[in-house]
Amino acid sequence: MVVKGLDFDNVSLVGVLDADGLLSFADFRVNERAFQLMEQVSGRAGRKNEQGKVIIQATNTKHPVLQLVQQHNFKALYQMEIESRKQFFYPPFSRIVLLTLKHKDAAKVTAAAEKLATLLKQDLKNYIVGPAAPVVNRIRSQYLMELLIKLPKEPGMSITYKKIIRNHINLLMSEQHFKSVVVAVDVDPV
Repeated sequence: MVVKGLDFDNVSLVGVLDADGLLSFADFRVNERAFQLMEQVSGRAGRKNEQGKVIIQATNTKHPVLQLVQQHNFKALYQMEIESRKQFFYPPFSRIVLLTLKHKDAAKVTAAAEKLATLLKQDLKNYIVGPAAPVVNRIRSQYLMELLIKLPKEPGMSITYKKIIRNHINLLMSEQHFKSVVVAVDVDPV
């Protein structure tokens, strides 16, 4: 409730439980999001000219993000993140396309994801990551598999990449065995 921005009087102590959990999501933005959340929470303690205290529960107390939160050093976080994203070819150095395949049969969706990855690698070789099951791999009786495509930001190439991806999805869907598999495309997912 405190994170949502509600302003409660007399809040002088704020706790962040299981910071390790915040810092271990499988997402390239995890450090940025965890820093933002902990920094925002720390601003809720001791408002209205009162001294506040923030307690962060963590097993890995040496995690660089925790050190930067203690120092309120968003510039150092930015430097750390921008270097990491450059090294691993994540935005802003690339565009991300997330393909999520869904089907009620786990074996069928896995086979479809592997087939689509094989098709895409013909044209997009090193830009394909996966397929892999997401952390939550089943929603509403549908099994999920994901493919992540990290594309270079080249002027004029986005239409070409879009056509390549669409053509390979259409090729997959043209196979009788995979007609019932749903493919959702999310460009630059948030």
